[in-house]
Amino acid sequence: MARYGKAEDRIHRISDGIGAARGLARYGFATILLLGAAVVFLAAAQVPPSPTTPPTPQAPTAPARYAARVTRYLIVSGDDTSGSWDSRDDPRFQAWRSKYGSHYAWFRQDGRDYIVTDSRIMAQFEEAMAPQREVNSRQTEVNRHQSEVNRLQDGVNSHQSDVNRAQAEVNRQQSLVNRGGGEQSRVNQLQSEVNGKQHAVNAEQEKVNQRQALVNKEQNEVNQMQNRASAEIDKALQAVFDSARRQGFAHEVH
Repeated sequence: MARYGKAEDRIHRISDGIGAARGLARYGFATILLLGAAVVFLAAAQVPPSPTTPPTPQAPTAPARYAARVTRYLIVSGDDTSGSWDSRDDPRFQAWRSKYGSHYAWFRQDGRDYIVTDSRIMAQFEEAMAPQREVNSRQTEVNRHQSEVNRLQDGVNSHQSDVNRAQAEVNRQQSLVNRGGGEQSRVNQLQSEVNGKQHAVNAEQEKVNQRQALVNKEQNEVNQMQNRASAEIDKALQAVFDSARRQGFAHEVH
């Protein structure tokens, strides 16, 4: 596989603003006036409370994704390795393989190096890489077809070499005739034979070219498949990298 890193960890506390309406109720007092025999009762009406505007609740904040995209990483699963890195990382890979064994992942994010060994996260990496395995299977098939074309081309090349040697002999005989030796009829006969052999080689080459065109078409389809898979894999891996850090399964190494 082609060889194919930043915000600090934050704990997000989501606080919901809860506002309760508050009012102040004032009640009047009853006034009793006695005027002679008549009794007038005046009761003051309740004054409605003065409403206060409750604070607007804050919407929960979604957990933020790590801003930095991981571009350098290595996933080790047994004898298989996949990822994107440069040769400067190789010495540390050897040391980490000795320390962490044959099932671990390394990635660089926010300028820091992280190692993951948790089996659940490693399984998520494997799942994220599933599209690549399908591409690899198709590529293996294309490679097999290309090998067959190469074998046929080797045969054509061998036949062409025979024709070239025969043509060289014709040229030598023609040179003798030109200098007054040999027979032109014999040269003409040899040239006719060489032309027939060249015609046969050209027919073989045309068949090989047609087979090559089919392989080229297959390879183009695999290349398009690889482009789609790469985008899908990258998206899935970024999610696993962020999840590993967020859950504490990615341990920083120096």
